[in-house]
Amino acid sequence: MNLKQCFKSILQDLLCDRFDAYFFSKKCCHVKAQIEFEFTVHASGVLQLEESNTSLNLFKSALQELPEHIKLLKHPSRVFFFAKTDIQPLGGLIVVNKVNNTDAIALSDSEEGLILHLLEVYFLQLKLLHSSAVDPLSQLLNRQSFEQQLTGIIQSESYLQTKKVRSESRWFLAMLDIDHFKKVNDNFGHVIGDEVIVLVSQLLKSHFRFDDLLFRYGGEEFAILFSTESAELAWKLLDRARELIANTRFPQVNHVTMSVGFIQVSADFQLSELVDNADKALYFSKDNGRNQVTNYQQLNIEPHVISDCDIELF
Repeated sequence: MNLKQCFKSILQDLLCDRFDAYFFSKKCCHVKAQIEFEFTVHASGVLQLEESNTSLNLFKSALQELPEHIKLLKHPSRVFFFAKTDIQPLGGLIVVNKVNNTDAIALSDSEEGLILHLLEVYFLQLKLLHSSAVDPLSQLLNRQSFEQQLTGIIQSESYLQTKKVRSESRWFLAMLDIDHFKKVNDNFGHVIGDEVIVLVSQLLKSHFRFDDLLFRYGGEEFAILFSTESAELAWKLLDRARELIANTRFPQVNHVTMSVGFIQVSADFQLSELVDNADKALYFSKDNGRNQVTNYQQLNIEPHVISDCDIELF
């Protein structure tokens, strides 16, 4: 049982059949059922919805992601709102009375205290998991996370292929590299080089969608896993990102460019093959003038078939 399943199981045991619980964090909003609501205040860490601080703006944003059938309900009398602000990632829990009449059931003080304690433990564990998955400089996902995420996507593609299901969108892997980055470090120093990596990371995050996965693959190289309907749309999305970076003025350095290579993710490839092929497309971009995007499938490279004579036993 993973952390989220354990947390949900404890909540279900605690709330039994009296309440529904809706948990959300800074990054996501998990909705399980229809709700009716009012926000109340508890002295030990529960926030008033009216407080206009950064934390609550995040919570309000999460609430806006709730389906319309929840947002439009008009009986604000049966919801308890719990939020933690002193730990990262931020998040909250909405506990909803299941009763359909006007007689609201209240949580006891001990139940409220236990819920707050559970939230604190849960978010502290999330913080540890988050720290282990994120590159500290760029604040993008790290290489270990990249391998885990790409493996999961390959497996999902394999499952769809087995079931003969065709998805409207396709996953793509892009490898991106800052051109002539060694000159940046040599001419301006590693502190400025780090600032370039941070700004490039911020620009990439601003360009790609919430559900796209962005990684610092190593040094000045980045990887992106994203889904779209076709290779043509994938190329356009990546080329707009390339153009955004090329047109941005960087402190002291002035301008930098990026070369990009990408490939459509398929269950026909192993993880190492996908990365290698995306890298081949990336270096085609570099070898042919840099500051451009190359689709591996358009290079018409013959796949390397492993034969018996290629295998060295000793």
